[in-house]
Order: sequence, then structure tokens, then C-alpha cells
Amino acid sequence: MGSSLLEGIVKSDNFDGLLDVIEPAIQDSSKEDFKKSKVNFYSDIRENKDTINYDLIIVATKPNIYEEIFNGLKNNLIINDKTLIVSILAGIRISKIEEIVGSIPIIRAMPNIASSVLEGMTALIGNKKITDKDILNVDLIFELIGEKIWLKNEAQMDSFTAISGSGPAYFFFFTECLKNIAIEEGFTEDVSNKISQQIIIGSGKLVKDTGIDPRELRENVTSPNGTTEAGLKVLADNKTGLLDKLRQAIIEAKNRSIEISDN
Repeated sequence: MGSSLLEGIVKSDNFDGLLDVIEPAIQDSSKEDFKKSKVNFYSDIRENKDTINYDLIIVATKPNIYEEIFNGLKNNLIINDKTLIVSILAGIRISKIEEIVGSIPIIRAMPNIASSVLEGMTALIGNKKITDKDILNVDLIFELIGEKIWLKNEAQMDSFTAISGSGPAYFFFFTECLKNIAIEEGFTEDVSNKISQQIIIGSGKLVKDTGIDPRELRENVTSPNGTTEAGLKVLADNKTGLLDKLRQAIIEAKNRSIEISDN
């Protein structure tokens, strides 16, 4: 997720800042991708100690190493109680971060992978230490790479993670299913790819560009007693249809997010 966020930020026409990235395992090819951007790469957090004062630090690592990461920040880069931490670690609550770094401004953010193409969806929630300036700066960052919302409470982050954070994977799987079915129906793999991809691209563009509610768009394309209606009867079944399966998937993903938070 961190690389998708970085890619989207530097790709935006409105980005004119300077970014320092600390990544021990950074590949030379990744550095090459960003060499024309204002991005500096470091392999160790201690390279920046006592040389640069950061107003804002984004943490985009695997959640299972969060203690090591935040201890490293506390001991090396957080120099006062005004340094803003933005965490995109799934399942790691603000209270867990505060236990390590202390009472400083902290914002949890949950973007998704579409941030890399400037079409991301991000949820945000902060602790009581954040200021109006912190909110403005974070808004500016995440508006570069798509849409953003502020949550009313942190518990909503688990639901958002299951719906939006994991949502692209559901979307990709649906596209994959369309492709596989097209192959089963006798189309070549290349043609099946083209069919499934354009269905998704065109339909998504209709939703976004027209502003028409998806339900109305569905009804518009569904003729009575037609082929679409016949297919939708299967997908709309109350017990075995797509809505029920998707709801089950989101509940499972949400429960897993809660499990991570509680560990």
C-alpha cells in the first residue's frame, strides 16, 4: 500500500513537495522509477537522525512490525509533541501507537490500491491532539490521490477496511470471474480479457461520470423478460446471490480487522 500511495502522490500534477522514503529493502528499479521526482531514499531511519526535522511522517509498513517501527520513530525522528504521525497500518489502533510514541498528533488513514492511479478512497480518523493545520495538510495529501472521508469514530475503520480497503480485490475477482466464464464460453484468453476489462471500465465510468445511482443504472439496462433480467435473478437471490455472498465476505474481512486490532 505504501508504494501505491507514493506512486499516486508523485504522479499527481498538484504535488510539488519533497519526500524522504525509508525502506531497507528498496530495489534499484524502484529508485529508478522515481528518480525524476523529488523523492530521496534511505535504507535506515538513523541516516536522517539529527539532520532533518519532519512535521509529518507517514507510516506504511506491515502491521505485524508496528512496535519496532514506532519505537524507531520515537528514538530517532520524533523530536517534539507536534510531529504528526499518519498511520496506514491495518488494524493498529491509535491507542496502540500512543502507548509507544506518547501523546502526539496521530491520524489513522486507510487508502486503497487505486491511489496509485489517483482514484483511491481513503478514510481518516485522528486523536485529540490533531490541529486544524494537521487536518488541512492530511486532506491535501489524500485529495491528491482520490477521494477521502473523515470517520465519526475509530470503530468504523474496521468496516471501512473490509469494504474499501479490500474492495479492489473483490472487484478484481469479479473481473477475473467474467474473464474465466468468457473463456469457458469459447472466447480466446486475449478476447476474454478485453471483454471483462471493458465491461468494468465502461460501467465504472458510467457510475462516476453520470452521477446516476447504480440502482437506477441497473434498472435502465434491465429490460422486462430480457436476458439481463434472467441473469440478475440468479445474482439477486436473497440466500445464494451476490449481495449475500458479498455481505458475508465483508463481515469476514471486518472480523479479521477486529482480530488484528485486539491482538
